[in-house]
Amino acid sequence: MQIDRRAFLRTGAVLPAAALAGGLVERVVKAEAEQRGGGDDERSAAETSGFATVNGQKLYYVTLGRGTPVVFMHGGLGFDHQYFRPFVDPLADSARVVYYDQVGHGRSDRPANFSDITLARLSADCDGLATALGLDKFMLVGHSYGGFIALDFALRYPDRLAGLVLSCTAADLASFVLRNPLGGTAAQQAALSRLFAGPAENGTDQAFRANWIAAVPLYYNHLTPPAGILADVDARTIYSAAAFNRGNELLGGYDVVPQLPSIEVPTAVHYGTGDIWRFGDIEKIAKNVPGAALKYFPNSGHWPFQEEQAAFLGYMRGFLVEHGLALVCMPPSRRKDRR
Repeated sequence: MQIDRRAFLRTGAVLPAAALAGGLVERVVKAEAEQRGGGDDERSAAETSGFATVNGQKLYYVTLGRGTPVVFMHGGLGFDHQYFRPFVDPLADSARVVYYDQVGHGRSDRPANFSDITLARLSADCDGLATALGLDKFMLVGHSYGGFIALDFALRYPDRLAGLVLSCTAADLASFVLRNPLGGTAAQQAALSRLFAGPAENGTDQAFRANWIAAVPLYYNHLTPPAGILADVDARTIYSAAAFNRGNELLGGYDVVPQLPSIEVPTAVHYGTGDIWRFGDIEKIAKNVPGAALKYFPNSGHWPFQEEQAAFLGYMRGFLVEHGLALVCMPPSRRKDRR
């Protein structure tokens, strides 16, 4: 099967940045408390969720725990934050976990014109949401397409970051290289082709979802998602075909490699060895960001937090401890160096 994602994405063009971010938390729609941990390590990990108005649009967010804020930036585009949950939730024993749906996604507002969405706008939204939630400095985790936005954010708003984690992502268009051999069934390969055939094949949320669900096993290590995960995440996800198509347009000419040496915040980069995207020189980010740590999850594809949850949580806790960002010292069983 021939899929040239680079050629498809190269046709896009980044539009001018939107207005400066501003935010106001409008309402909290849910608050529930639960106790995590025990003994000297006992702490409250209340969950809150609500909407904040940023750049004139309502963004939906969820927070768990307390301590250093760790903001998770979902990928896609076209998905929402749900694929992080419940897999990342236990990290709330060490930090304040923040999820949100980017504009045009999930429960957040959909703009009248999706051409208003740019990388600059998405970064400004993250900055505005952080202000609305009262976050000063925070750690940012960008997964997949969320990593593209996280890199953009790190270059535009370096003073906001206490740390940066880049998960299964790339710093330039040239790094998009499909796994060879791709594997999977003919039907899965055909669905993947439709995903990157543009709006003609993904013109509605339903069509986009159908193509994604048919192709997504290719994104897992050995084409084998953990039992029950696909149906569970799918049932909770609100899909956005317009955001997916706009996201692909935005990557035309994407290349921040020359700017990577200017990132000075503590940075960790990781990949699953069985990922569908090989990302060309997958060490490119770690080689160019000063002091960046690089890790491979040997039993993961595109979703290390789902496929190797315990190892991923240990890795994240280790990063927090190493850089003095953890809520408290971890128990001895969790004080393991990231390997």
